[in-house]
Amino acid sequence: MRNSKKLIYRSVRIGLSMLLLSAVTVAAWPQTVPDFSGLWKQDNDRCQPKRSGDVTLHIEHHDPELTIETLISFGSQISRHAVQKYTTDGKVSVSTGADGDEFRTSVVWKDSSLVFAIEEHEDGRILHSQETWSIIENGATLQRTRKRSNGEKQILYYRR
Repeated sequence: MRNSKKLIYRSVRIGLSMLLLSAVTVAAWPQTVPDFSGLWKQDNDRCQPKRSGDVTLHIEHHDPELTIETLISFGSQISRHAVQKYTTDGKVSVSTGADGDEFRTSVVWKDSSLVFAIEEHEDGRILHSQETWSIIENGATLQRTRKRSNGEKQILYYRR
């Protein structure tokens, strides 16, 4: 009886040691983040609310550096173009959007999504919003969820 208790105690100790070692290994394992690089075209029918026009994002992502080139066109009208450069470490970057407004933006990782805190300077007003960018559908789709301070929410979808 005494030997069986020792054997059980030893087995439990070994099991707990292995569990602790595996937990430490998983915690120390480098977490990979998705690469947002690529050419993305807005899926107007899927967007909520639906959108019009042609919007293309050309993204270069070499973490922590993130460059987004936006091209917007509406049929025969003049196209709008903008290039924004960010870092994913939370530092604020200042840029001019395709509509000419000034943007002050910080970007950080939250799990495998990028979270953008945006301050838009438009016609003397300051508009705050937050966007969460996620790669979904096995890397085929970029989902961009935008929440404005007035409660308005938009979900934009882009396909590779």
